[in-house]
Amino acid sequence: MFFEKNLGKNPEKGTLGLVLLGPIFGMLYIFFLPIIGIMTLLLALPEYANAKKAPIIESAEVCMGCHSMKGVDKVFRNKEKVSVFVNAEDFRKTVHGSLSCDSCHTKISLETHPGTASVFESKSAFVLDASKACSMCHSDAQLKAKPHHASMTNRPNAPPCTDCHGAHTVKRIADWKPALAGNQYCLTCHNQDMSKTLRNGEKLSLHIDPSQLSASVHSRHACNDCHTEYSRTSHPVKSFGSSREHSIAVSEACRKCHADKQKAVSESIHFTMISGGDLKAPVCTDCHGFHAVGPKATYETLSGVPCKKCHDGIFKKYSQSVHGLAKANGGGHRAPLCSSCHFAHEVKGTAMTERIKMACLGCHKAAEDLHKRWLPNAELHLSMVSCASCHSPKAGKGIYLKLYDQKTGKPFTEEQIVKLLGTDYQGLSERMNAHGEGIDSEGLWNIVKQLNAKGAEAKLTFLGKMELSDGSEAHMLSAKKNAVRECESCHSANSAFFKTVTVAIVKANGDLVRYKARPEVLGSMISLASLRQFYVLGSTRLKILDWIGVLMVFGGMSVPIAHFAIRILTSPIREAKRLNKMRKGDRR
Repeated sequence: MFFEKNLGKNPEKGTLGLVLLGPIFGMLYIFFLPIIGIMTLLLALPEYANAKKAPIIESAEVCMGCHSMKGVDKVFRNKEKVSVFVNAEDFRKTVHGSLSCDSCHTKISLETHPGTASVFESKSAFVLDASKACSMCHSDAQLKAKPHHASMTNRPNAPPCTDCHGAHTVKRIADWKPALAGNQYCLTCHNQDMSKTLRNGEKLSLHIDPSQLSASVHSRHACNDCHTEYSRTSHPVKSFGSSREHSIAVSEACRKCHADKQKAVSESIHFTMISGGDLKAPVCTDCHGFHAVGPKATYETLSGVPCKKCHDGIFKKYSQSVHGLAKANGGGHRAPLCSSCHFAHEVKGTAMTERIKMACLGCHKAAEDLHKRWLPNAELHLSMVSCASCHSPKAGKGIYLKLYDQKTGKPFTEEQIVKLLGTDYQGLSERMNAHGEGIDSEGLWNIVKQLNAKGAEAKLTFLGKMELSDGSEAHMLSAKKNAVRECESCHSANSAFFKTVTVAIVKANGDLVRYKARPEVLGSMISLASLRQFYVLGSTRLKILDWIGVLMVFGGMSVPIAHFAIRILTSPIREAKRLNKMRKGDRR
């Protein structure tokens, strides 16, 4: 009406108003339309979200009627059980909180459920089947985007997704990753039963028992204190040819904190062996383990000593010895174990050192004085006869001739001998096994003569010692009352101990190369030039020396006897001279 009235009064003015207001309203409409759309969308989003959740809550109500109850279990054919309880509130907070139950459990039908438990043989079979649902949303490309995850999922025995991520508590990595403290981040995966297939087909377990780790001496260390290349942001995938190669590589981490032990190991027979390519030689992890490294006291018990892993035969002999029985019967730390004599890290070949004898005297400090009470020339006996030769009475014994450098007091090795003689190991073996009967005294002398002529800095000689024929029997030490004390065991013409003569050449790694020698080398005059500090009175060796020795004894005794005899026989003459002097004195 307003427009009609105005048009009637002034038609030109009304027309002008419409012309001006039309474009203005059009422009306002165009300007406010996007704003209205955005406001509508913002208002609709919460409703849309609720609309998406509404079906979940509504459909989950049927499922949660049973699954919200604690104490309800699913029983499989092998009688394993698994709880079917699901915490609805925890599930809503997960990354899958917007999904309905049947989004993952696609095989569940209310017409047949429950009752599907009997379909599966075991819990693991059920878990593997249920985990297949993850691939409906997570493609292979997504699963293999990170190298360590790809490495895990590509394994034939790859663990199901739920082992690491859980079933109804799956959270975004960005949510749970920062919340994990210390080693818990690594243990999220490594406390699972996982393994890795190495290039040679071996299975390397990646499982770490958290309880063993917390009980170890390294419990306060972070994982990357040892595994320095790994962190929350870096997890390189390494490839090893074998489990042995892996052990050797991992042991290198120990030197970071244990430099002193590493130095001791570097001078041991074990290090020499492994450096020479013998991969069976032990490294740190072989004795101490990986993640369950115990305190020192752990290795000082019969059950915890690591040496028996490689030296089981010797350890069984030790267990029946006076030391082993004492340890088993509560001898405590007073009874020696392997490391008491051989030491823990600087293990030497017994042929390369006198430390075994020193270890005996280290515990039996009064041994030398006790031997002097009944044993003539005790010091010489203790230097030329090994302790085990008398204290392992049932063990076989023989004479071992070893080539020593008199200047250094160290054994001359096979490698040094071969180099100076200008031959090879086969050539040396042929010289030692002349005619298949063993080397004779002339052969020994020739070797010593040639080596001393070519080795200007060395002064070589063979030293003879009585030792056990089988070194392992040195661990079968008997009680003191059973030790050999009869002199005639050695000091007799028919002593069995001098029938077995061995030339023992020491290798650089401490092993012994044994060559047979003829027993007569101990009774030859030529041997005096090549053998030093070895002679047994009354044995089968050099009888001429026995006679010389007897003559020396009788010669020594004859001097005072002759002296007294002459004095007795000449006493009248001396008495007459004395009286004559007295008479001459009286005349004066």
